[in-house]
Amino acid sequence: MRGAEPAARPERPTLVILAAGRSTRFGRAKQLEPVGPGGASLLEYAVYDAMRAGFPRFVLVVRESQRDEFEARLAPLRTAGVGLSFACQRLAHADLVPLPPSGRVRPWGTGFAVLAAAAALPRRGPFAVCNADDFYGRAAYENLTRALAAPPPEVRALTVTYPLADTLSGSGGVSRGLCEVQSDGTLRRMTEGLDLHLERHVPRPMSGAKSTGARPAVAGHAAGPESTAAASAVVGRTAAGMPLRVGADSQACLGLWGFYPEVLPLLAERFRAFIAGDPGDDEEFYLSETVSDLVEDGRMRCGLLPTEEGWMGITFPGDRAEVAASLRELTEAGVYPADLWTRSVGPASVRRRTETPHGRRSRAPSRGVATAPGRINLIGEHIDYNGLPVLPMALDRDVRFTFEVLREPAVELDGAAAHGPFAFRLDRPIEPAPQGHWSNYVRAAARGLLDHGVELKRGIGGTVAGTVPVAEGLSSSSALVVASALALLHANEMEVDALELAALLARAERFVGVRGGGMDQAASLCGAKGHALRIDFDPLRVTIVPVPEGWRWVVASSLARAEKAGAAREAYNTRRSQCTEAIERLGRASWLEVVDADEAEFASVMERARRALPPTLWRRFRHVAREGRRVTEAEAALRRADMAAFGRLMNASHASLRDDFGVSTAALDEIVDVALDAGAAGARLTGAGFGGSAIALCRASVSDGVIAALRDRFYAPRGVVGDRLPFVATPSNGATVTS
Repeated sequence: MRGAEPAARPERPTLVILAAGRSTRFGRAKQLEPVGPGGASLLEYAVYDAMRAGFPRFVLVVRESQRDEFEARLAPLRTAGVGLSFACQRLAHADLVPLPPSGRVRPWGTGFAVLAAAAALPRRGPFAVCNADDFYGRAAYENLTRALAAPPPEVRALTVTYPLADTLSGSGGVSRGLCEVQSDGTLRRMTEGLDLHLERHVPRPMSGAKSTGARPAVAGHAAGPESTAAASAVVGRTAAGMPLRVGADSQACLGLWGFYPEVLPLLAERFRAFIAGDPGDDEEFYLSETVSDLVEDGRMRCGLLPTEEGWMGITFPGDRAEVAASLRELTEAGVYPADLWTRSVGPASVRRRTETPHGRRSRAPSRGVATAPGRINLIGEHIDYNGLPVLPMALDRDVRFTFEVLREPAVELDGAAAHGPFAFRLDRPIEPAPQGHWSNYVRAAARGLLDHGVELKRGIGGTVAGTVPVAEGLSSSSALVVASALALLHANEMEVDALELAALLARAERFVGVRGGGMDQAASLCGAKGHALRIDFDPLRVTIVPVPEGWRWVVASSLARAEKAGAAREAYNTRRSQCTEAIERLGRASWLEVVDADEAEFASVMERARRALPPTLWRRFRHVAREGRRVTEAEAALRRADMAAFGRLMNASHASLRDDFGVSTAALDEIVDVALDAGAAGARLTGAGFGGSAIALCRASVSDGVIAALRDRFYAPRGVVGDRLPFVATPSNGATVTS
């Protein structure tokens, strides 16, 4: 299987879920309140519906004190392959409000919650926002996805609206964004209405919810045309305390929004003005009113997406039973499974291979070959697990998995003599082999697919061989994981999107105990001949970058094994923990926030880090921050074919890995020195370090001289002769599987 070129795909939106509210009227964390027949919360229904509508990734905004609770409760979502990350909404923010006012307890509001999530969002592409305690219905997410893909001219914000009277609670007043509509259907003005309730309310019996397109009537909530007609108006007040009275059929915003990234600086600008106005302890920065202000000031247009699909929400304890009853009816009608996370829910993420390229139905395969390349990382080391972009390329050396399809769910494989045969079952819990055993990578692939919801009813038997040097920092282990997954998918006539497969295999490989990032799997699956790959994370995306003609990459082994599943594992995981501690101590939401800062802000952050962090954490911080910026500079140098600039960045990267990150060795340093002396433009270690390999960049006319110098000055004194080491790597295509 080959991944399609991700650069040609439209960016799919990320969903930000606001879950930092204090739930004062409900009395406990209503965002996690079990309401579905299987115990799912409304937050989980939001993720389920949004994934079906095409959202691949989710950012959950929570209070810091509740993050552990949310992570524990939502663990089944991660197991099911949901791309879920967290952002903490604090009263302090490094850029917007360094010190919260004395006495302030209440969160700053929904507008600030979106800003708290900004660092976790992709730099490009749209995003959506919803509330964790609201049920919007799948059609609402589908309409929003379509609108974000092709918005009307100049529209940079969208909101889904509902008839106001259909969104009220019989237990008390609620807050809604009240919309005034222009003649072209866009927003004229939105007012945050508080304590909203029907001026005159005629109860009606609960009717059954019929389908995801039907409006489920919820006891205690006004629902349907009869109740709307029976209500002459809805009354309440504004945030400033002024009385409100609006028509019951007015359009109301329930907090389901769509935005483009250029909205974020506008929100930040308005929040600074809000803070400058010396708000009281209870004043909030509402997203609805901020969007309205921007619209009225002519800064942007906001489209409205009216929907008749039923909305449900939990504000008061009395709402819970009514919402649970409607969800039970929807489940009985087949709209939702009782347990949302027993199978994959990704949008067409797992599909059966039913057709050949000529449109004829294929027969079940009896045997096949899965091939997955290794990779060299040109620059960007130890930063993928920090969410920062990297710049690798797929190697012209691979792991080859020759297999027969077994009728039973079992894996029976053999490899080189040093590896030895092994077998395990796919219909039983997959337990790890002893630490360092090669079968753990195959087990990781199988377990990752099963956890993602792929049914593996047929197994595989065969042999594994390869040309990727093992334990040399060239990702032979991830190539084995990728090849194993492709073989299992092929045997079961299933397919998974290349980027989605890369993401799930990155998680799955942690089965061996290494808390790695996602570079290796994406590079192996999405490699492109003649191109390097810029790989971004959260969400995972790949952009191909042409490698200029005449550039050569010489790969030289240090002759010291770098097995991340072996002795280097603890040191690798320690570095990752140190990076996490460093960024958290500085109160930054993400490394991207640091790396993407302008020159002045970056210098300021580095100075604060130098003063605030202990020496070891400061060195780790300095490497990650500067390496992240080197990747962007290196990509630009690659595109303009500036070998000298790229080489200088490689040299700086190696010095940082040696001095700040402490992962180089004397042998790797020697290889770098010899290559540079022989005319290479740049050289650095590649991979995790602690041994493994180094790479050198040089012109084609110089590559033979660099190789000869390494053989004479590094390998010959160590008694290593022959043509195997070093070698020239060529950027190659990604993984394939064939019958």
